Amino acid sequence: MTKFMIQPESSTVNWTGKKILGLHTGTINIQSGYLSFENDILTGGEIVIDMTSIIITDIKDPKVNKDFLDHLNHDDFFSTDQFKTAKLSIIHAEKSDGKHTISGHLTIKDITNPISFIISVEIFTDFLHALGEIVIDRTMYNMKYGSGKFLSNLGDQLIHDDFVLQFKLIGQK
Repeated sequence: MTKFMIQPESSTVNWTGKKILGLHTGTINIQSGYLSFENDILTGGEIVIDMTSIIITDIKDPKVNKDFLDHLNHDDFFSTDQFKTAKLSIIHAEKSDGKHTISGHLTIKDITNPISFIISVEIFTDFLHALGEIVIDRTMYNMKYGSGKFLSNLGDQLIHDDFVLQFKLIGQK
């Protein structure tokens, strides 16, 4: 078995959240993680995300940016004072056409749900490069603010339930 330790300083996670009248974007940092392989097949892994590192990249006005960031850190969304990390645990993967279909568990705010997604992985002797995208239904993690599932007559205040994480992971043996 080969284990690649994720290099947080070289890896990136970008997020996108959509609403009726637009979207917001930002980044979030990986705290730690690893991916395990056997014969170039992904067999497991874990990625820990530092939820206190959320940055908003699309709002340039400092006050509006701070107000929105405070809202994301509040109990309406990620409750970062109480839940400083989120975790992805990879339980199983299947390789086909150079890509891995991942099955695992995602834990946000101490709520764990199954998740699946596809990543592409390249291994260069001692280094790993992985790219992927995860679509997450925030309401499954008790983030109901602005959700049409739970509130009616939101009009242009409706926030889509799904948010997207696009990631690039760099790992080293």
